[in-house]
Formats: sequence, structure tokens, C-alpha cells
Amino acid sequence: MKNLNLVIQELEKHKEMLIFSRDKIKKWGRIDEEVLSIPEKLETMDSFIFRFCKMQDSMGEKLFPLTLEALGEEVRNKPFIDILNKLERLEILPSAGEWKKLREFRNFLTHVYPWETEEIIKNIETALKYSDVLIDIYEKFKQYLKERGFI
Repeated sequence: MKNLNLVIQELEKHKEMLIFSRDKIKKWGRIDEEVLSIPEKLETMDSFIFRFCKMQDSMGEKLFPLTLEALGEEVRNKPFIDILNKLERLEILPSAGEWKKLREFRNFLTHVYPWETEEIIKNIETALKYSDVLIDIYEKFKQYLKERGFI
């Protein structure tokens, strides 16, 4: 597994680009079929979805287990739900249930077809809200790790 500082660097880049694309999308106002027909805007939405997914993947696959390892916890061969529950008990992760909802949404987000315009619009609007939650969870982890001298 990677070291925590490298994972934080990776997540900072994902966060930076997620915020950049999110802010561009928010400036457009309402998202509609016309917005989906403009290649530059579609590219921005694709970037937003990519960074949303990559940030969540990196947190779940790298940050969460490495945080527990830094605390001396054994995580190898543990089911992911056990990792989430442990992080919640330690009050690092606000809610294991909330993370599972984010994960389910992330999986749903990546399985929408281009012709499902209503679903795309709804999913982008939901992802815009969830991106704040994702960033808040990340920032809480980062603060926790800094306070304990792990990063």
C-alpha cells in the first residue's frame, strides 16, 4: 500500500479538479438537454464525474485502510464494511451508512447511458450535492491525520 502522504497528494489533486469542474457546472445554472448537447459542457461534466469517482475510490481503497493501519489496526482481509464501521466507531468517518449511500450512488452514476438524458441530469444534480459531502469527509480525515502527526 502507498504511504499516507502520497495518498493525500493524490486526493488533493482529485479534490482540486472536482471543485474546479463542479464550480464551472454550478455557474451554468440549470442543467438541461441543451447543456448536454454542448461538447465543452459535456466534457466538464465528464471530468466532474471522473474526479468524483476517483476521489471516492481513492478514499475507500487507500485512505481508509491506511488510516486504520497508521492507528495500529489490522485491515488486511477485513471486509470493507468492517473498515467503515471501525472508522465510524473511532469517529473519523461520520457515518458508515452515508458512505455506503455515496458508494451506491457512485456505482449508479457510472452506469447511465448517453441517451438517458433525464437520468444524467438528475445524477449530475445529485452528484453536485454529494461532492460537498465527499470533500467534507476527506477534509475530516485529513485534519484527523494532521492532528496525530501521520501526515
